[in-house]
Amino acid sequence: MGFYSFIMKTLGSILCLATYVILGLHAYGFFTVIAKVIKKRLGVFFGLVWVSIGISLFYNIVFNHFWAMVIKPGGPRDLMENEQLRKEVKNRENRKAAKVSLDDAPRTGTAEAIIEDDRFEGLQKDVKRLMKYRTKTMGNLRGFWNRKCSQCNDLKPARTHHCSVCERCVFQMNTHCVFINNCVGLENQRFFLLFILYSFVGSCYFLISIISIWNHYIYKENHQIMSFLLVLDSLMSFCLLFYNLWSWFLACSGLTGVEFMGRNTGYKTNHYDFTFSRVRDNLFKVFGTKSYFQILSPSLRYNPFNGIEWSFQMKDLGFNEFGELSATGDEESAKMNSSVEMTNQTTDHDPTGEDEAEDTEIAI
Repeated sequence: MGFYSFIMKTLGSILCLATYVILGLHAYGFFTVIAKVIKKRLGVFFGLVWVSIGISLFYNIVFNHFWAMVIKPGGPRDLMENEQLRKEVKNRENRKAAKVSLDDAPRTGTAEAIIEDDRFEGLQKDVKRLMKYRTKTMGNLRGFWNRKCSQCNDLKPARTHHCSVCERCVFQMNTHCVFINNCVGLENQRFFLLFILYSFVGSCYFLISIISIWNHYIYKENHQIMSFLLVLDSLMSFCLLFYNLWSWFLACSGLTGVEFMGRNTGYKTNHYDFTFSRVRDNLFKVFGTKSYFQILSPSLRYNPFNGIEWSFQMKDLGFNEFGELSATGDEESAKMNSSVEMTNQTTDHDPTGEDEAEDTEIAI
């Protein structure tokens, strides 16, 4: 471990501990001051409703922060470890196949329609095309992918970035956050997004609660800690508002922070588009569900992708490891362009997103 990595990891551990200390102070102020007074201001019924909302927010903050901190963001090394473990337990390296049909006509009454999982109805064909590569492994990728990381010398699939703090490559890396002492990547991005979202909502909730009772004598008896929390939550809500807008914008657009900066600064150019045309599909890639209620609910569902699907799709569409169209001959280039146009037709023929994954079965 390098000096920079050691300093950042140490700082991350301190800030993670500080996060739970701050949460503990909020819990103390909530139950010793706010919960006692709020039922007198709102009445017993609405007071209990308000307290229940606060407890729910507190649970979601702790739940999502813990798993964003504990779960690995996912990377080539993690995927190979999972494949090895799966081979020992299930006698196979790959995940189960995604049964996908790109036929326009619905196949109602067939065996495929009977076993279809309704969790994946409503997904566009772009998503279904990508699901075909769920069975691929790092061993399959090693057969044609030549790009390696200059830092750790590991195979570097598409949408992979090396973290100088973790000293390893991460699938779809957004950032390394010291408040969770972990990278934000493919496997834990959904927990991080919900953590900052509920932290913002919780800060606003606590601010409203304090303002509504700050002339009560119980508040005045605890004015030091409550004043500290008032100032802290004011600053947090202001900062988290803009950070949430930025983070959720990236999630809805289907890009990572690294990809967005590289695309807009010209530092890294990639002619292959990793995004889907609908917000719903981009969020499905992050959360593994198309239901907005389930997106906002705490869960430990698996991610529908393993992180290397984009590399195989790039290869099949004629792109090289750097997102450039290969040009080995006029006839081959024409086939590649035809494949790319076929992919883009999904948006042209389905602007409203009505084409659904009629024959999709994903085994998590």
